[in-house]
Amino acid sequence: MKIQSLLPLFFVPLAFNAQTKKTATDNRLATDLYKMVQKEAVAYMQDPARVGISIGIFKDGKSYFYNYGTTEIGKSELPTSQSPYEIASITKTFTGTLLAHALVDGKIKMDDDIRKYLDGNYPNLEFEKHPITIGNLTNHSSGLPQFLPDQSETFKKPMDSVALALSDFYKNYSKKNFYEDLHQAKVDFVPGTEYKYSNVGTQIAGDILEKVYHTSYENLLSEYITKPLKMNHTIIGTNSAQLLTRYNEKGKIMPRNFTTIFAPAGGIISTTGDLVKYMQYHLDENNKYVKASHTPFVKSEGDAIGLYWRLHTYEDGTETVYHTGGTFGFSSVLQIYPSKNMGVVVLSNESDGESQGKLHDIADNILRNSSKK
Repeated sequence: MKIQSLLPLFFVPLAFNAQTKKTATDNRLATDLYKMVQKEAVAYMQDPARVGISIGIFKDGKSYFYNYGTTEIGKSELPTSQSPYEIASITKTFTGTLLAHALVDGKIKMDDDIRKYLDGNYPNLEFEKHPITIGNLTNHSSGLPQFLPDQSETFKKPMDSVALALSDFYKNYSKKNFYEDLHQAKVDFVPGTEYKYSNVGTQIAGDILEKVYHTSYENLLSEYITKPLKMNHTIIGTNSAQLLTRYNEKGKIMPRNFTTIFAPAGGIISTTGDLVKYMQYHLDENNKYVKASHTPFVKSEGDAIGLYWRLHTYEDGTETVYHTGGTFGFSSVLQIYPSKNMGVVVLSNESDGESQGKLHDIADNILRNSSKK
């Protein structure tokens, strides 16, 4: 018997207009926090493209979970706190957390030339004798491309076909292929001087971790994060039979995330139940590994980047630590307020051009409004 079938479903219309979409939810509207979540979530779900979302909150030492919509179009099956979603680039914060362990334990240095850890000769991984460092990988200033090989022509295709084209291309793409293609990568600015988002850099960071610890990224994830935090539903890979059906804004089912070589950059599957535990861990900035992962390699007066974590300070001085994620079919955001001991995670099984930004707004509104009470 599926757990979902045991949960009560509530169809809650809000008074936006006569055509307001009814949204299935398990939110009982018991407190002001519940009502605040309800307002944000139902407004988001009014878009006809939306399918389902799961929200997890850690506040005042307690965990709260809310779910909306459905796991699959055409079904009345509410997602739960144990429903697995692709969390996409939120994965990078896990890689950053592992790098923090390696840094604090003296296995790496942020100013290490990455070629120290690569097999073979890569004279191309520098610009005017300035090498790419591990620190450059963590804040996307390496100059490395988003994908290897270059996929700019693929992204010129209609968006409906891009996901299928990439999935087909990478299904037999190996780590050997990756490092062959890395020889062709071009760095066109001094590393550390410009921002250029790179999945490739994070893939290399994962491989550096494997080299210094002499074990797989998957084993490191288990040893240092998921087992200690009892995140029993957080895994690597694309073979989870329970993974929710994923859609684009046209209601078209999207393919699963590519291959395990992308694991350090975006290959983790998780749940709101597990990610609330992860948020709780990252709220403890007395933990030396957490503190290291939230510390920028390069100090900045404005927004900064720690070990992949995005760092933002509001006008009132409150700091937030966050990351968003998106694959072809999943959108997500994880955001914490260390000074308020509070965090919000929102996962969705639909992805479009606006979904990540709107999920970030949901988390931001919940965090900022709740902290005022």
